[in-house]
Amino acid sequence: MGPQSRADLARALAPLAAHQPDPGKAARVLSKLTAPPLTILVLSVPIPGHKVPEWEQQLSAGAVCMNLEHAANALGYTASWITDWYSYDPEALALYEVRAGERVAGFIHIGTLAEPPLERPRPDVAALTTWRD
Repeated sequence: MGPQSRADLARALAPLAAHQPDPGKAARVLSKLTAPPLTILVLSVPIPGHKVPEWEQQLSAGAVCMNLEHAANALGYTASWITDWYSYDPEALALYEVRAGERVAGFIHIGTLAEPPLERPRPDVAALTTWRD
């Protein structure tokens, strides 16, 4: 069984941060795991050979993440769907017992904000949109 709490998980991940391309940043983002009151780890677990194509099964995991965000917001909470290095690092995945064939779809952090969220650069939707007749 893996770490018993998110704080335990962050402590267990800390040594792995040193192996990331930017170790300082990798260590800092671990606070994302411990700051919110609730974090939900969503896994994509496609079943090979199932009647539903694997791609659709993977998209379904993303839909779960988005719906968790919408549900939290509808209840008056704030939610954030993220992945970071610890979503892909093989040693990190072993800590939360992700098995072969499974992938992290996201960490959904839910809580209430103490201050407005930080904005980040967003794509120019108009430049990425194509209209066809």
